[in-house]
Amino acid sequence: MRVLLVSAHFQPHVGGIERFTQTLAEGLTARGHVVTVLCCRTECGSPLDENADAGYRVVRVPSSTFPDRRLRVPYPLPSPRPLWLALRRELARADVVHVQDALYTTSIAALVLARRAGVPALLTLHVGFVPQGRAGLDTLERLALATLGRSARLASRVVALNPEVADFARRTWELREVTVEPVGVPSPPEVDRASARAELGIAPDRFVALFVGRDVPKKGLDHVLAAADEQYEIVAVTDRPGPGPPGTTLLRFMEHERLQRIYAAADAFVLPSVGEGIPVALQEAMSHGLPIVAHYDEGYRERFSRTDIFPVERSAEDIRRALLELVANPALRHELTVRSRAVREHHFGVDRFVDRTVELYLQLLRISHPRVEA
Repeated sequence: MRVLLVSAHFQPHVGGIERFTQTLAEGLTARGHVVTVLCCRTECGSPLDENADAGYRVVRVPSSTFPDRRLRVPYPLPSPRPLWLALRRELARADVVHVQDALYTTSIAALVLARRAGVPALLTLHVGFVPQGRAGLDTLERLALATLGRSARLASRVVALNPEVADFARRTWELREVTVEPVGVPSPPEVDRASARAELGIAPDRFVALFVGRDVPKKGLDHVLAAADEQYEIVAVTDRPGPGPPGTTLLRFMEHERLQRIYAAADAFVLPSVGEGIPVALQEAMSHGLPIVAHYDEGYRERFSRTDIFPVERSAEDIRRALLELVANPALRHELTVRSRAVREHHFGVDRFVDRTVELYLQLLRISHPRVEA
């Protein structure tokens, strides 16, 4: 099968949707499918066309990052003509196109052109409405959802990462069916914890709480940094420039291999985010068996319960209370470690994620081309 994955963001840009797309591209390629990722070129010097080490192809469209640089809104603006030409060329070669989220320019163009070309299109919704922390931006996002977001209706099938996002899509765009499908991340590599901590300059017995995410309101980085306390160290992997407040360490986004070493050096993972599907950083933290301190979005309920994590409000005081309790209670840490690993085993396995996605592709192909066999 020839699969075109369309994602506004992709490597070397770092983030959850990038890891989702990379994991899928690698999994599909390993199963013998021919995969092309079409994305925006947001990093200077990134090749416009290259073959990844895993065997899939990456096509990047020249793009502006003005909204991110000026407004802290990660919304790349691809050059219209190169985007149009690249999509027409790649769709002509594809059996199915898989689009990530509905509001990006790349997504809208891909869904429009796929419909015209008769190529089945699967749309995965990662988030619903995401508060931007500024009234003007929130109004603009609501307007975009009510207008541009209706491009979701052009997809052959729409799926979501959690029930809350699925309900949002049904209400907002009057979609009859939006199913919740598996997510997944690869098993973490074996990492020597002592050497990973030595790289960070952290003492072997120091309790480390890890945050991974962009410096945007929905992630809650301000709450995490304000929860600093002498009883533990907070390490934040983010795009906010350092240094952070006393008792915190801010690290810039890094290659995935090094990030796995940071996970291995941590004692707990903190993410008071809202308005997300199932953050990849949270999946990876659970894969490492880290106790999770998080705001419990109702959208998580299909993957895990409140008892699988240490639920907190989005406040520095509540986060500090949770971390101090984890520092003082090794038995609780062990229990939450066991629960994290169990959730990962049941819900975040990469094979189930990729296999189910292939099944969805085949269903779409059978509808558009009835002779297609499994």
